[in-house]
Amino acid sequence: MRVALGQIDMVWENRDASIKKAAVMIEEAAQGSCDLIVFPEMSFTGFSMNLRQIAENASESETVKKMQALAQKNKIAIGFGWAAAPEDGSDRGTNRFTLVDAAGQKIAEYSKLHPFTYGGEAEKYEKGTEIITVPFLGRTVSLFICYDLRFPEIFQIAARKADVFFVIANWPAVRSAHWETLLRARAIETQSYVVGVNCVGVRDQEEYNGGSMAVDSIGNILGKITGREGILVCDLDDRAWNLRQKFNTAADRREDFYKNYFK
Repeated sequence: MRVALGQIDMVWENRDASIKKAAVMIEEAAQGSCDLIVFPEMSFTGFSMNLRQIAENASESETVKKMQALAQKNKIAIGFGWAAAPEDGSDRGTNRFTLVDAAGQKIAEYSKLHPFTYGGEAEKYEKGTEIITVPFLGRTVSLFICYDLRFPEIFQIAARKADVFFVIANWPAVRSAHWETLLRARAIETQSYVVGVNCVGVRDQEEYNGGSMAVDSIGNILGKITGREGILVCDLDDRAWNLRQKFNTAADRREDFYKNYFK
């Protein structure tokens, strides 16, 4: 699987302007024979709490429609984040990660399980209720968003089926050491590939320096892009399952024992 990490300097709360930038990156990735390009959390607005400005109808999202059209036009799958408007009488939206295939068909959509309480996200966005794993290009992938990276339990659950994790984020530069450490840790402890896609630039008085990277199933960084807008192309092979067969750490987990301490 050839993956392009689309490290974009999105225009704050301006979806149309950001999508114009993204379209150039999508075309570049397609010309580089990539199977997929992935963009950061809230890919075309930035990590905003301003639902009135950025939130979209969950069933009629213009962002989803535009990404489907660009996928179809360029014959490349696209993973991207966006904010869905409140539903069913709620006053909170959902922070979503959608994956469409090269024909423009939606194949997976994930809602962030862990809104970032420290940053006020939990006041504006609902908690997701489902871990998403889906067959994709001969592999099984799982989708996560930003703060989810700090909760290893959900990665262990996903790894029962998935061997590739995509984590999209707006991860501030001040905590960039945590970003790299946690991406590598999730890869090592689940024996999976982890692809982390962050943004770059300054938005809402917060600096982001990217650090988007792909990590293999033993924790090696396959490629990293920092401090600039651009795409990073990484090839993911199928060695994760071979590693799990030879050195099956999951078989030594004592989940029934651990449960006693979570009660």
